[in-house]
Amino acid sequence: MRFVTFITFSLFLFSVTVFSQKTIKHTVVQGESIYSIAKKYNVTESDIYELNPKSKGAILQLNTVLIIPNDKKNKSKSVDKPSKKTSDVYEIQSGDSFYSIAKNNNITVKELKKFNPGVNPNKLQIGDIINLKKNKKSNSSNSESSQDNTNQSNSEYHIVSKGETLSKIAKKYNLKLNELIAFNNFTDSNIQIGQKVYLKKGSVLNNDKTIENTDITVVSDDDIEEADDSGEITHLVLKGETLSSVARLYNMKLGQIKELNPRVGDNLSIGHKLIIKKGKVATVIVEEDSIEEAAPMSDENLSKADQLIAIASENIGTRYRGGGKTQGGFDCSGLMCYTFEQLEINLPRNSASQSEIGKKIKRKNAQKGDLIFFTTNGRGTINHVGMITEVYDDDIKFIHSSVSSGVIISSINEAYYSKRFKKVVRVLND
Repeated sequence: MRFVTFITFSLFLFSVTVFSQKTIKHTVVQGESIYSIAKKYNVTESDIYELNPKSKGAILQLNTVLIIPNDKKNKSKSVDKPSKKTSDVYEIQSGDSFYSIAKNNNITVKELKKFNPGVNPNKLQIGDIINLKKNKKSNSSNSESSQDNTNQSNSEYHIVSKGETLSKIAKKYNLKLNELIAFNNFTDSNIQIGQKVYLKKGSVLNNDKTIENTDITVVSDDDIEEADDSGEITHLVLKGETLSSVARLYNMKLGQIKELNPRVGDNLSIGHKLIIKKGKVATVIVEEDSIEEAAPMSDENLSKADQLIAIASENIGTRYRGGGKTQGGFDCSGLMCYTFEQLEINLPRNSASQSEIGKKIKRKNAQKGDLIFFTTNGRGTINHVGMITEVYDDDIKFIHSSVSSGVIISSINEAYYSKRFKKVVRVLND
């Protein structure tokens, strides 16, 4: 009997040892996601979800311990593999996207697209080679823009440079401003560095619409913020601040501020809001009975959500600008347009229109990457949008561009947003 017990115990120890050799433990730190962790260990998100099934669709909390595959076969493959970056080209790896490749190689997504005109960012294949710099064959001039602009009369398009406006471009190519607007189907005059402006007739816009001043700022769809009459006090986290220093600033005890902000750790993130004093929350009735239950997002869309959150979060602290959709300043819908465009997803230009696309879902089914809409204009119509970054019990965190504070992360449990909530929409549909 003792011999059988000894054999059983030995087999148990052996299986534990083998499993531990094939896996490693990772403790989640601030700012990490399943996507970033998978890239760190050169595994897929599905590998992580397989060993950590409870993490699928759940919020990744600080200090959570995840089991990560550590198969020696996989390790040897990654060791034997040549360097990802070889001179001016890059070999596609598992989990790569145009955004992650651009970020890791200190270039912009637009530059990456320009260097690889025949590559579809949504259909990257492992092992494919893409350019990280302009192809030398086409680089016949020292100036990047010379190829497009040398022979102005024969140019099909112009690449926008810093400081250029539509009127300057029209003048450069001896075109009328209305023609340039019509050729490009523009509805406003905002252009971005690196953008293509077509110089010949293609799809013609209604020429009755005339823009005389190309530096017009488009009227923002969210330039109204009602006064907060709830009595709530919030604090926007600045660089170097801690819970203790914020508590001292408001003559509070550390325990009090933790009670008001239960999910906030000691390491505060710049741009997050802390509740200092709770306000009066009015009960808002949102009709959701007719909305069907939404299934959880797929692993692929959860990965896209992580990328979108990372892109938007890079702009925390960027100032609010009415009609803005560039890193020089955003309005709320402009921030969403810019963020989703980096993954080749085009959204309508204003928040009301954005609220009509995708799939309307119940608040309890909300997940990161979903769009969340509010009314802040006093008329009950949708005029403000954010993107959900985290869902925990009855709390929803979302990133948005606020008129008063620029790009920040707020909570639906703040009195101001709680009573102005309208609906949640899922753009990342399967």
